[in-house]
Amino acid sequence: MRAITLTAPHTVTLAEVPPPSAGPGEVVVRVALLGLCGTDLGFFDGSSNYLRDGLKAYPFVPGHEWVGRVTEVGAGVPDDLLGTRVAGHNFRPCGRCAECSRGRIKYCPERSEIGVLGPHQGAGAEWIAVPVETLRRIPDSMSDAAATLLEPTSAGMHAVVRLAIGATDRVAVLGAGTLGLAAAQIVRSRGADLVLFDPNPVARALAAELGIIAIDVPREADPGAFDAVIEASGSEAAARAAVDLVAPGGRVAQLGTPHHDVNGYPAATLVIQDATLHGVLSGVGYWDPLIELVESGVVDLDSLVDTVYPLAAVDRAFAHLASGARARPKVLLSLGPETTGPAPGA
Repeated sequence: MRAITLTAPHTVTLAEVPPPSAGPGEVVVRVALLGLCGTDLGFFDGSSNYLRDGLKAYPFVPGHEWVGRVTEVGAGVPDDLLGTRVAGHNFRPCGRCAECSRGRIKYCPERSEIGVLGPHQGAGAEWIAVPVETLRRIPDSMSDAAATLLEPTSAGMHAVVRLAIGATDRVAVLGAGTLGLAAAQIVRSRGADLVLFDPNPVARALAAELGIIAIDVPREADPGAFDAVIEASGSEAAARAAVDLVAPGGRVAQLGTPHHDVNGYPAATLVIQDATLHGVLSGVGYWDPLIELVESGVVDLDSLVDTVYPLAAVDRAFAHLASGARARPKVLLSLGPETTGPAPGA
């Protein structure tokens, strides 16, 4: 089968590798669509902290946002899963440690994450073997593009739930990328008063298209004005601004991942405001409520997709991701013979 392989910074190829088989408790999935994100960009350009810290090394098959259909089942897996359209999370815990025994697989110190951390092949291949317990069936009404975005945007669902956002809250979301736009729509579904901040006029235009109030930078009246703040960009400036915006007794979710220390982080403001800071890791455990919101039309993930490239154009896809010249945040690769639902063109 063909597999996307990163061999060095700015070097991506298509390699022929043996296809996987389903072990006990596993299925093989024919991957239809693959999402590319900031983590993949860090691997592509060599800036990733995973590479810097020795947690990942070239060459490897990337990819952790995907959708496809089950083509093979292993021992212990019901045959009725064959042909089912699925997506899934990418955590592979050890199953032996204290955290795993408590069901807290995100905190497993020996975990790996396909395409990101550890030895497991990523989803950037025509077929992938995955544990059946990591999967979710995708409703017929949901497009392949939207299903591919469930993995990253489930972290936005996690942030909103973690902050216990309700209709009486005034909420700020920083960043109008994939995470920010998804989180903002989830916040809106709870009836909260919402403002999204992003300095990019193109990103703000997409937010407006989705019916979200978006402005470029905080105004004079904004510091300390928000009961809950979601930082969804990962930028150092936004991480600092998130703390400045939170109201006394408020809550901050650091959803974006800064890849360096944040200089000048206003820790004293957190203390003075008596605010609570939450680091948000992944969306494992938050897929089901997100799927309900997407299926109902309350959260629109299709509109976040900029371009779908064929697998043979993987180099163009990464170049487009790196360029930043996108009207919408998401770049996808088509690995399968067909996709379901809306598919923005390349």
